[in-house]
Amino acid sequence: MVGLVDRAILATMQSRKILSRLGLSVTATIALGVLLGTVFARTGVGGIFASSLFPSLFVFAIVAAKYPIPLMGFSIAWLALCPFSWGVQTGLLFRLFADETPVLLYLAVFPFLYLFTTRTWLRGFGALYVILLGLISALALSFVSPVELVAYRTFVSTYVLGAMWLVLIMQEAANSNTEAVGRFIVWITVALAVLSVVERIFQRNPFVKNNPFVPLYISAELVRVTEGVYRPYVSFFHPSEAGTFMALGTPFVVRHWLDSRSWVSALAVCTVAAGLFVNGTRGVWFGVFVTALFAALPVRRAWLWISATVPVLAAGAWIGYQAFRSTPLMTRLADPRDFYDRLETWRTATRIFLAHPVLGVGFGNFTRAYLDYVQERSAFTADNVFVSTAVENGLIGLLALVGSFVVMLTLLKRTRLKLYSRGLAVRASFVRCAELALISYIVIGCFADIQEFRKVTQYMFILAGLGLAERVRYCAPVATAAPLQYEVERFVDSPKSTVSRG
Repeated sequence: MVGLVDRAILATMQSRKILSRLGLSVTATIALGVLLGTVFARTGVGGIFASSLFPSLFVFAIVAAKYPIPLMGFSIAWLALCPFSWGVQTGLLFRLFADETPVLLYLAVFPFLYLFTTRTWLRGFGALYVILLGLISALALSFVSPVELVAYRTFVSTYVLGAMWLVLIMQEAANSNTEAVGRFIVWITVALAVLSVVERIFQRNPFVKNNPFVPLYISAELVRVTEGVYRPYVSFFHPSEAGTFMALGTPFVVRHWLDSRSWVSALAVCTVAAGLFVNGTRGVWFGVFVTALFAALPVRRAWLWISATVPVLAAGAWIGYQAFRSTPLMTRLADPRDFYDRLETWRTATRIFLAHPVLGVGFGNFTRAYLDYVQERSAFTADNVFVSTAVENGLIGLLALVGSFVVMLTLLKRTRLKLYSRGLAVRASFVRCAELALISYIVIGCFADIQEFRKVTQYMFILAGLGLAERVRYCAPVATAAPLQYEVERFVDSPKSTVSRG
């Protein structure tokens, strides 16, 4: 009987203790909710982002420390596949776009990864850092002229974040495995090509046409908006950006096929070719063609082949026009007004540049300056990255941009040749892909203002960083490269590698 009473008293005490803890928890939760609600009411959306930032950074830092390769691959895939329009207004000056969140989180935890983990900050790129800083500074000089807020946002998204991407990827890849990241690039390019083809099928599908339940994104209404010619937008702002993104990844897809010789890799090459075709961007086609010649031939012979194949291409274009001239795509491609308009735009842009030769008219002010010279016809862009840079950033900005391209191409070429001299043909072929991607970006830039497309410009810097990471992994002194001996032997002596046997 006494035991029952003791157990009842003990149960009562435990229940009171549980109720007391529950009451304290409920009270603390209510107090915390009231506190956060008051803070959020005062700070708005910015306070909500600030409150979620620290736990997000903590989780991201743990993942970045333990799984660098999957995180780099995911960040690139997120940049490519996340729709460009997704984002929120933070209450600050700039809108936060969803596809830029990985790089912002990466930059926040980046210093701690090298202070508190086994990662090593690899040196030997002081000149490159100076060049990147000089490029940003030279382009920023044009802000002495009044510009709109979107110009600042474009500048930060493309060149500032792009340069940070290059340094981040170069250091992270040099401390891990670039080949694994390259496989992510292959399948990201294939995924974009599949999306392009699927969108094309949706557009031409009679069940989708004039269906009120189909979203505008995949509806035939885009055919009317684009004047009868649909070019897949995928997750990008402009078809030129989508096509350029695929074009930059194409060398890695072809390399994967040459190395494996499997039917899956061959199907991947065909899928990417189909995606580039339905993209319908002439500048992208020309960029892929020139890049293919540089990949197959030495530089001097490539230029000779380009000159020799012009008549052949002209004859092929005439045959194609005769066979498909009634199609909307061929009607647009053969429209002489587009070529004439570009010549007129470049002629007027030359006059604007000569009037503002040093610092230009201001970043993003091309349209405003163009209307000062030609009132009867507006031009939103110059459709040429170098012409736009000369007009908006002057001679200083143009020289800085060209100089940065020359430096990156030179470093990539020297890295590739040094790898070849050390017998690391597989690693040299990886650097060659990054080199060809940069060449493709430059060639396509002669037909589009792709420096204003934040996705593809950031991607160009990422690929350059991946190629330059090989410089410190395999071209470093022996003391630095010794821990990597296992991976060197793995790639060079692998019997499955066709490149190493060649």
